[in-house]
Amino acid sequence: MSSPFSSSSTTSSSIDPMAASSGSCVYYGPWEYDVFLCFRGETRGSFTSHVMAALSDKKIRTFIDTMLGKGESIAELLSVLKRSAVSVIIFSERFADSPWCLDEVATISRSMKEFGHRVIPVFYNVDPSEVDGDTGSYAAMIEKHSGGRYGDPKVKLKWRDALKEIVDKAGLTSHEIRLDSQLIKAIVDNVLKELINMSPSLEPKNLVGIDSRVWEVERLLDVNRSDDIRIVGLWGMPGIGKTTLARALYRRLTNLSKEDGYNNAKWKGQRDGLEGLQKELYSNLLSEQDQNITSRDLETSYRRARLFRLKVFIVLDDVEVLSQLESLLLGDVLNLTKLFALGSRIIVTTRNRKVLEVAMARIYHVEQLSPQESLRLFSMYSFRQETPPTSRRYQSVTAVGYCQGNPLALRVLGCTLFRKSESYWQSFLDGLRKNPKREIHDVLRRSYDELGGDEKRMFLDIACFFRRNYSKSHLIKMMACSYYSAYSRVEDLIDKALLIYDELIVEVHDLLHEMAWNIISEESDLGNRSRLENAEDVRKLLTARKGARATEGINLDLSKAEEMHLGSDAFLGMDRLRFLKFSWPDSSSSSSKNNLSKSGLDSLPHELRMLWWDGFPSSSLPSNFSPNSLVELCIRHSPLAQCWDGVQDFVNLRWFDLSYCANLIIVPDLSKATHLESLKLTGCKTIVELPSFVEYLDKLTLLDLGACENLEILPPKLDSKHLKHVLVVEDCRAFRRLPSSIGNLKSLEVLALIGAAIRMLPSSVQELDQLRTLDLTNCKMLESIPGAISRLDRLSQLYLLGCESLRSLPELPLNVKLLVASNCKSLQTVSSNNFSKLHFLNLNLVGCLQLDRKLLRRMLAKLPLQDVSQRTQVCTYIYI
Repeated sequence: MSSPFSSSSTTSSSIDPMAASSGSCVYYGPWEYDVFLCFRGETRGSFTSHVMAALSDKKIRTFIDTMLGKGESIAELLSVLKRSAVSVIIFSERFADSPWCLDEVATISRSMKEFGHRVIPVFYNVDPSEVDGDTGSYAAMIEKHSGGRYGDPKVKLKWRDALKEIVDKAGLTSHEIRLDSQLIKAIVDNVLKELINMSPSLEPKNLVGIDSRVWEVERLLDVNRSDDIRIVGLWGMPGIGKTTLARALYRRLTNLSKEDGYNNAKWKGQRDGLEGLQKELYSNLLSEQDQNITSRDLETSYRRARLFRLKVFIVLDDVEVLSQLESLLLGDVLNLTKLFALGSRIIVTTRNRKVLEVAMARIYHVEQLSPQESLRLFSMYSFRQETPPTSRRYQSVTAVGYCQGNPLALRVLGCTLFRKSESYWQSFLDGLRKNPKREIHDVLRRSYDELGGDEKRMFLDIACFFRRNYSKSHLIKMMACSYYSAYSRVEDLIDKALLIYDELIVEVHDLLHEMAWNIISEESDLGNRSRLENAEDVRKLLTARKGARATEGINLDLSKAEEMHLGSDAFLGMDRLRFLKFSWPDSSSSSSKNNLSKSGLDSLPHELRMLWWDGFPSSSLPSNFSPNSLVELCIRHSPLAQCWDGVQDFVNLRWFDLSYCANLIIVPDLSKATHLESLKLTGCKTIVELPSFVEYLDKLTLLDLGACENLEILPPKLDSKHLKHVLVVEDCRAFRRLPSSIGNLKSLEVLALIGAAIRMLPSSVQELDQLRTLDLTNCKMLESIPGAISRLDRLSQLYLLGCESLRSLPELPLNVKLLVASNCKSLQTVSSNNFSKLHFLNLNLVGCLQLDRKLLRRMLAKLPLQDVSQRTQVCTYIYI
């Protein structure tokens, strides 16, 4: 865990602009000295010595006149002032007795005019009116000076003018702040305030996208509220910019004005473990830097009472586990109102979302940069400008695409390519995925190294085989066949930012995907690697049989592979193989690039959880294949004619896809696949009838029969309570009748009968209570729609495009928002009692000569249109 950084203030006293600490680090500006201290010798051993000590305690570099040799020139003094940020002038009773002190004042005044030098006047035991060079005691002392240049009227005039100018500035007086300790504190506070205001911004110019993120977190912090204590968590994957954002917030919020209630910035550098962090944090908060505070000391009622009066702003960076947060907050994570004053704010950065959830924190997900922000950040490191030169734009976009919005990766790559030749760029980018930058890899790997053994294996499985477009539910069910407590473990990987969860889909960031394969390549030589994706490595494994017993998964992108000849025993001995995936990125591709011996495969591993083989080059699966462990089977664009004989005990099978297996004669018997959720037979042109076992698949959520050109009927008894998403019977030109049992599909949300030869819908469609989309596009034989369709309260989208035989459109449900009814050539009547929620209307009137135009006008009058009467005479399309 990295260091905390903090500031605090008591709620009952004035607020320090910067917290004190012997271990603090003040950010210096371009000057050599922070303070030039001007004073008369009469206060050297008393008040001034205490001021010097207080400045020193704050690590403020102070120049005093003893550092100048006797008789140094005004030019030398002016040089010192130019190298100093602020002058503190301590005016005392006998100050004007010293011509040297008066020279210093005159030179300081000159510096104010010439280069904006800052001055803090302090009136110690002397009234400001006495310091005025024209009247009062100082005027009298000036007149007494004589001899040499000190008697010159012009010199005395300069002294007087300088005193007048400085006295006019607001200063600190001992008459108003009577205690020396309080006056000294005020001096130090004012010095720090000036230094901070003068300091150049430490906000790096290449913090791309930081402003909007700071603003969003500030909304969560809501520092203007003082009736609560808040923890705000910055959560995200490694390298995403959590610490950078925390630093920007700290600089922003600790530079607020005093009334905002926080001290100004300091960043601690303690790295002595958790106990050291705790000591540093509370030593600074309690201003007890000289005390060796232990955890036990913090339990005393005295120190707890002092903490309770503190309004704090603390940032705890890189918290890994809850115990760290509990230790740093003295065990009171859920009861901070007993630890600090109301209005306190605590920022925690972490890769572990669970820490923040347990602490009841408001969570801000630090997301990846947008492509535009990424290109800008990369360009600032690689070209020192905000956009790449035209000649390097393509290569820059390639590099940015590799980084996937991760600021760490963008910075590392940008720095690596800075001032490199075009040839170097091309060579570097060509080999980047094979030889990633170690600096990126090491940061990303920290989260992985913190996982337990099974969690590491699960992460590698997901990163290597399920990195894109898998639902969280799908992923959990797949992992449950290999690991206990799959649900909680997938949740933990999401919480630790190793997986991205967004709108039901779980993905793996490209850099983490790459890291996973690097970890695998490092675990052993090729012969003992658990997972393979490199085409040449896969070829060696399957043809030379090298490393078969160690292999748990193969993921081969066929678009990147050369043609490979597989023997009948290619998978013999792969007893641990759980995932086998030969896939085309474009699912419409049909080339297999795998040639089998004429006898086909002798066997497939019985431990397979996923068998995905696009273009599987055989007419059948091995006769001895026992798919008891199989969760997903996907064989697309294959000459497969049949899978197996008889009934298989598919106790774990959930997803089954034989899309575009044009030679498939028999749909395999899946009657024992009682957990099957998805059945896809798209493009299986030879299927005439769907087997009756479908009636008993109670968990089925998707049935896709699209482009089954010869499909004629569905099973007469459809009764799935779970077929909730989609029933697709698309481009099934021989399909003439929807069974009346369709009404039993109580959970169905989408019914697509595109291009079917049906003449009517059964009245039972009114029982589809959850139906949201009904797509009858190009049902050219469809003559009527049952009036009972108006009872489908959830129906929002109705597609009737190309229903050339449709004669009437009944009253629609109230919630219809989208109606597409173009090219309905036989349409005569339209019922339109209520189109109040219709958002989009497409009526192609070309050739619709039978449609009553007066009826159309009455219908359109009920639509939320303006100037309808002017538009209907000429419109062929109407968009609302």
